[in-house]
Amino acid sequence: MTTALIDLRTVARDHRGLGIALAGELDFHTAGRVEPRLAELAGFGHRNMVLDLSGISFCDSSGIELFLRLHQRCRSAGTQLLLCGVPPLLVKSMQVLGVDRSLPLAVT
Repeated sequence: MTTALIDLRTVARDHRGLGIALAGELDFHTAGRVEPRLAELAGFGHRNMVLDLSGISFCDSSGIELFLRLHQRCRSAGTQLLLCGVPPLLVKSMQVLGVDRSLPLAVT
């Protein structure tokens, strides 16, 4: 059995907000590993939280559900969440599920 890897890095933190990069495979197992840290960061009271997904090589419905929960946590904390660098296949999945209308995406 191989273990899927996910990397979460804080890449920027300043007066404009918080930048976070995710890289690797985001599935049932790895979403559970990064969600506590993302939830913690969402509660820090930053005005903006930018999540760079350009390094995501795979994302299933567990990852998409994670983004929806994170969006709700951010809204509750008064933080604006923005997903950027979203891979085309993930954008397509979000569109099929209709969550692209709920999640703020910056497609590159």
